[in-house]
Amino acid sequence: INTKTVNRKEKIYYQVWLDTTKFSATNKENVQSVGITDDFDETKVDVDASAIKAYDSVTGAEVTAKFDIKVENGTITATSKDEFIKDKVNNPVIDTTKFAFGRYYKFDIPATVKESVKAGADIENTANQTVHVYNPVSKTVEKPEKPTQKRVNSVPVPVEMNFTKRLEGRELQANEFEFVLK
Repeated sequence: INTKTVNRKEKIYYQVWLDTTKFSATNKENVQSVGITDDFDETKVDVDASAIKAYDSVTGAEVTAKFDIKVENGTITATSKDEFIKDKVNNPVIDTTKFAFGRYYKFDIPATVKESVKAGADIENTANQTVHVYNPVSKTVEKPEKPTQKRVNSVPVPVEMNFTKRLEGRELQANEFEFVLK
């Protein structure tokens, strides 16, 4: 929906993708958790956390229950649940028999444009991936940078125009001229 013009009270759907295709099927990378964050303009759109759905790109199945999803202060977070960690003390990484890698997880995020949004306003939305990797040597969690995507939608400016056609020098015939406004 990037650059799409939207209207007040219109429901729009943001899609955010979590990419696990670079991780091995056995999690040799020691990934502890994965997820997305989505920073939206809460002054211009409403988002209900219970309406957000997640889907597995390989099976097509809805997998919303695999994520803890929260909406707070204009930020959506969806993080893989702790129940997928192998051993929280000795091996705190994702068990890929319970949470599969090698696929995308798509999040459908419905948002409703507020009636109070001014004409001509841009609605910005910035999303990125979160990946926490467990370092077994130092026993610490590292948070490598992931790509970010920004989306902008615009609310149209209503313009009222009144036109009259007139011909000087002779009588204007019906349907003689056509005007196109671009």
